Amino acid sequence: MTNDKREAPIVGRSSIVVRRLWWASLAMFVVAAATGAWLRYGTVYGFPDGLQFVNVRHAHSHLMYFGWVTPALMSSMAVYIGARTERPLPRLLLVAIGLSILFGLLAYLPFLLYGYRPAPLGGRTLPLSVMASALNVIGWYLFAWQYWRWTRGLPRFLPLHIWDTAVLFMLLATLGVWGLPLLTAFQVDSILLSIGLTYLFLETFGNGWLLLGVLGLLYAVHPTAAQDPRAARSHDFMIWGLPMLFLLGMPTHLLTWPLQLLGGLSGLLVAWGLWGHLRLLWSGAGLWRWPLVFLALKAVTVAVVIIPPVARWAEISGLRVPYLHWLLLGWISLGLLVAARDMGLTAVSRWLGWFIGAVFVLQLSLLPLTGLWPSAWSGRWALQLAAGVAWLPVIVAGLMLATVLVRRFA
Repeated sequence: MTNDKREAPIVGRSSIVVRRLWWASLAMFVVAAATGAWLRYGTVYGFPDGLQFVNVRHAHSHLMYFGWVTPALMSSMAVYIGARTERPLPRLLLVAIGLSILFGLLAYLPFLLYGYRPAPLGGRTLPLSVMASALNVIGWYLFAWQYWRWTRGLPRFLPLHIWDTAVLFMLLATLGVWGLPLLTAFQVDSILLSIGLTYLFLETFGNGWLLLGVLGLLYAVHPTAAQDPRAARSHDFMIWGLPMLFLLGMPTHLLTWPLQLLGGLSGLLVAWGLWGHLRLLWSGAGLWRWPLVFLALKAVTVAVVIIPPVARWAEISGLRVPYLHWLLLGWISLGLLVAARDMGLTAVSRWLGWFIGAVFVLQLSLLPLTGLWPSAWSGRWALQLAAGVAWLPVIVAGLMLATVLVRRFA
C-alpha cells in the first residue's frame, strides 16, 4: 500500500448536521473523560458524601460507550457514505444519531448517583439508570434500519462490508440487554447465564460494533489496502471468531473446559484476523499508526489470553482496566479523532498531535496500577500520577471544542 495523499481527506457532500452531531458526541467525551479523571482523583482523595466509586465508574463507562463512541462512529460512517453516493442523507438516520447522544446523556446522572440501584422518586423506587440506558437501544435499532435502507443496492466494497458486519454485531449485542430481564421474569437463577449475557453485550458491542466500525473508517481512507484480497480474508476470520469472543472476557472460574476451548478458538480466529489487517494497513498509515499501535496490543492480548493460566494471571494482575483503555481510548476514540481529521474537521487537526500524546501518557500512567509493575516501586504516588494524567485528554478535547465554537461565533 502506498502513502497516497489523494486517498484522504473525505470531504464530499456531507451534511452539516452530521458534523454538528459529531461535535456533540465529542462534548459527551469531555464529560465522560472528566468523570473518569474524577474517578481516579476520588480513589486518592475520596468522593463527596453520597457518591460511590462503582457508581462513578458506571457513569463514566456508559457515557463513553453510548454518548461518545457510538454516535461519533455513526456520524463518521454517515459522512463517508454520504460523500460517495448520490443518495440523500436520511433524516431518520440523523434522528437515530441524535437519540443516541440524548439517551446516553440521559442515563448519566442516574448512574452517577445510584448506579444500578433503584432510585427514590415520588415515594416509589424506580431503576432509572436501567430504564434510561435501555432507551439507547431505540437509537441503535433506528440507525440499523436506516443504514440498511440507505445503503441497499450499493456495491459492497470492503469498508461497507465491514460496516454491514459491525451493524449486525451491534444488533447481536442487544440480545444480552434483553436476556437479563428475561432471566428475572422466568426466575432463572444462574450466575453463568447472567454474567454470560452481560459479557455478550459488552464484549460484542465493543469488539464487534465499535472495533470493526473504526476499522471500516481506516479502510475507507486507504482504498488501495481495501482492494487487497487479503483484507477480505482477514475480515472473514474475524466474522467467525467474534460471536463467541465474549467467553474470553468472562471470569475463568465460571467456564467449563468446553467453553474455554470455544473461547480460545474464537480468540485465535480474531487475533489472526487482526494481524492480517495490521500487516496490510501499517505501511503508509500516517497518523493512523498511533491507533494501530493499540490495535496491535489488542491483538496480542487476545492471542495470549486463550491460554487459561495466562487469562487467570491477567485477572489477578488487574490488567482489565489497561486492556479496556487500549481498545476504547487507544484504538476506538483515537481512531475516531484521526478519522475526523480525514473528514476535514480542522479544529481536530489543530490539536490532534496533543491528543495523541495525552492518550499515550495516560496509558503509561495505568501500568504502575497493575501486576506488571514491581510492587516495590509502587505506592500512593502511582494513584496520584494516574489521577493527574487522566485530565490531559479532557483538556485537549475541550480545546478542540473551544476552537470550533470560537470559529463559529467569533
